[in-house]
This record gives sequence, C-alpha cells and structure tokens, in this order.
Amino acid sequence: MEFQILMSGKMKYSLYILLGLLGLSSCTKIIDIELNSALQRLVIEARITDQDIPATVYLSRTMDYFNPDEPEKVSGAKVSLSTDSGEMEILEETSEGVYQAAQIKGINGVKYFLNVEDGEQVYEASSILPNKVLIDSLEYEPSFIFNPRDTAVGYLLGCWFTDPAEQANYYSLNVIKTPIDTVRQEYGPPGSANSKFLVNDVNFNGIHSSVNLNRQGLFHPGDTVFVELISINQNTYIYLDQLNEISGGGMMFSSSAPANPENNFSNGAMGFFTAEAIDKQMVIIEER
Repeated sequence: MEFQILMSGKMKYSLYILLGLLGLSSCTKIIDIELNSALQRLVIEARITDQDIPATVYLSRTMDYFNPDEPEKVSGAKVSLSTDSGEMEILEETSEGVYQAAQIKGINGVKYFLNVEDGEQVYEASSILPNKVLIDSLEYEPSFIFNPRDTAVGYLLGCWFTDPAEQANYYSLNVIKTPIDTVRQEYGPPGSANSKFLVNDVNFNGIHSSVNLNRQGLFHPGDTVFVELISINQNTYIYLDQLNEISGGGMMFSSSAPANPENNFSNGAMGFFTAEAIDKQMVIIEER
C-alpha cells in the first residue's frame, strides 16, 4: 500500500510509505492536511546604554518561518520606562514601531523596568546597567600568518583592558573597520566590515589582558578601526549567545522556528531588554 500525504500552505511535500514487502495489495490513499500559519507573537527589542543616546524600543510581530516579508511593525502601543528610584516616563513613538525616551538616561548600576501594553496584553522586563569597563589601549603588531582572506602581510590587533575581579563579567565587542587608503581596500576584510562577538572573563578574571580582534582577518596600513567594549549582564550574554547559535549569526524571530532563545520578558513576548555600558576607542593602522 502507498500513502501519499499532500500538505498545503507555505510548504508542500509528499511522504511515501511503502508496505509492499508486507504482501499488501497496491493502492494509493491521498490525505490532505492544511497547515495553519504560525501564531503571531510580539517581539520587543529594547536597549538602554550609558551613552548620550535615547533608550529605544522596537516593536514588531513574528513572521511565518517561511515568509520572506518584513516583520509587521507595531504602532499605538503604550511603552513606559522606570527606574528603581521611582522615575517613570512614557516613551514617544518617533516612527512606526519605534519608541524612544526623552528624559530617563542610562546610569551605571541603576535597575530599569520596561512595561509594554499592546491592546489588552501587558509585557514586562527589567535589566541592570553594568559598570563600565574602560579600554586601556588598542595595540597591533605585524603578523606573517597565512590567511586565505589576506593578500598581504597584515597586523594582529588586540583590545587591552583590566577586568574587574569582584564579579563575573560579560562583554560584547563591536569592531568596525574602514579602509581610508583606497589603494589598499583590496586587502583583508571588505571596507566598513563589522565584526561583533561575545566574551566572558572565565579565563582572565581580575587581570589585565587582551582580546584578539582579528575575527575577519588581518588589518593593514590605512585601516581605521573603531572598537566598542560593551559591558552586559549575564542574562543578556546568554540570550545573545543562544540567538547567535540558533540563527547562525543572524537575527531572526519566528514562532515556528525550531527554538527561540531565553529572554527576560513576561507573558510570552520575544526579544530582549538590554542595558549596556560602552567604552570606545579608535586606532589607525600604520606600517611598521
């Protein structure tokens, strides 16, 4: 006997189960199954930092796993931000699905509370803004290690800082490379290449150490490199690490995905509320 299962919706395929070896008569039965679209869920991407930029919240809804369209942005929600000292502000919707604070600023050591009202549903999260860890220096040295991405001798670049010893620390490093020598743009990573990765202090707790920044290859004379050392809390680190693993390095929210990362929102919302302390430095690679 042969069963042919036809599935309609975003995905169609046929599954055949052959039972001829059991001596059954040959026949075909067709079973139609209608696949429902994935249930939409609210996605909240919220960020507050100790920089001179407003706290910002992006609201959208999940899309079907196989839907190539852009996620639906959510307007008209009531979004409020408050602190553990009693400050409270209703965020303004500055563009479709984007809400920003005008008064509350990010301060190290303060705990922030986010409240989102979408229709009759209420979603809540909180996050503590860590203390800032300063970059001591950005140092580079020549490297003769062969790398298929590199076409000339380049430089290894390290970010030096002193990790606080009193607690476990978690970091996200953002590296932006912009070649300023047009002749040398063929070398190393593409122009204006971004590299963002996570590290924790399990191997260098409390010591002065360096993190290698050559995730996209060697650097070359003429490269201008901007580095952000972003201090984050443990929950943010776990969330970003899981998100990176699930999405293969990209950002994707889908209620029909195999799994979604653990977050800090109540009531089944997706996304995350992160509080970040950021230090920045820039270096121009010169020939040595």
